[in-house]
Formats: sequence, structure tokens, C-alpha cells
Amino acid sequence: MHITFDFGTVVWTVMAILTGFGVYQWSEPTAPTSPTAPPVGMTKGERLVLALTAAVAVITIGSYLSGGVAKVEIDKPMPSAIVTTTSKSPN
Repeated sequence: MHITFDFGTVVWTVMAILTGFGVYQWSEPTAPTSPTAPPVGMTKGERLVLALTAAVAVITIGSYLSGGVAKVEIDKPMPSAIVTTTSKSPN
């Protein structure tokens, strides 16, 4: 596996960081309606998992869109040595 750090990699990494940050902020729990009610929404850990998943998705999809799959090479089988024997019939 070869990893190159080109302009596309930088762009998708920055987009992933911004997306992760945005998702983390967007999923912040709402303020409770009464002083005794707990906050409504996800916990900090759930928000972090959601943000990291979104960032990984951006990197994965963006890398595919940038580079794509050029080709898949399958090694050709090497010709093996064929041993032939000739036998004379005993006539």
C-alpha cells in the first residue's frame, strides 16, 4: 500500500477535520427545559464517535473520488516447465 501526500490528501484531511468538528458541535445536547430535567441529547462519547465516523467517511469517500481505483493487477501465472517423455513401444 502506497500513501502519497499530495494536494488531494491535504484537502480531504482538512475537510474531514472541519466536518468532524461541525458534527461534534451540531450534536451538542440541548438545554433542559426545567432545572431538574437532564440535558436532552447524546453524551460526549457518543458525539465523539459520531464526529470521528463522519471524518473517516469524508476521507474515505474523498480519497476514492480523487484517485479512484486505477486498475487491479492480477499476476499472470508463470509458465511451468513441462516435462515430456517419449517412450518407444516394445515391438
